[in-house]
Amino acid sequence: MKKLLILVMAAMTTMTASAQIEDGNWYVTPKVGVSVADMTSALFNSKQAEVDYNADLKPIVSFTAGADFEYGLADQLGLAFGLTYARQGCKTKDDLFKIKLDYLNIPITFNYYPIANCGLAIKAGVQVGFTMRKRMTLDGVDYNADETATWVRKTWVNRWTGHVISAPGIAYMENELSKKFNKVDFSIPLAVSYEYKNFQVEARYNLGLTKVMKEDPESSKHSVFLFTLGYKINLDND
Repeated sequence: MKKLLILVMAAMTTMTASAQIEDGNWYVTPKVGVSVADMTSALFNSKQAEVDYNADLKPIVSFTAGADFEYGLADQLGLAFGLTYARQGCKTKDDLFKIKLDYLNIPITFNYYPIANCGLAIKAGVQVGFTMRKRMTLDGVDYNADETATWVRKTWVNRWTGHVISAPGIAYMENELSKKFNKVDFSIPLAVSYEYKNFQVEARYNLGLTKVMKEDPESSKHSVFLFTLGYKINLDND
């Protein structure tokens, strides 16, 4: 095993094809891939819930896409921020419990390139995510936890003339299930990527810090792996 690792590292150092980040340059990397999302527990104690399901969890596999924007702080150090769509959640082995939460994630990472002129990068930082869509299946019944848009007439008084003004508008109403979810999720992204001829493969793990639901005695948090393929573009190339 040790000899194999040495051979892999030696091979990687010979693949230099424009993989080195340059000080002062901007880069953008569109990417697509798959997410493997799980949670640290099943959101609540199944023995106390009025449902009957197998509480053993398994991950859900879904699509992910986004882009990273990176600035070269030095020849081997970059600062990156990104926009990434990812589906997170989990399900039980019998599929009677399932939770699917769509997030828009904004990771900010320091990217370190340990070997000069090699595409290997180690990344770590912080991430904030915002829920875009929330679905839950409990005991085989599907529930919508999204806010619903409703047309209403809004009325206010003109502070200068005293006239009452009425106009149609949109109000967003939360159902009781939606109120139980945290709308913002914080996590720590940890990643390793390798770039060859501008193509970049990356394995990333997002360690959840925020409870998925506000009043959760199990303190369930996200645990997400992302595997992506991207193409890195140097925006400062002449």
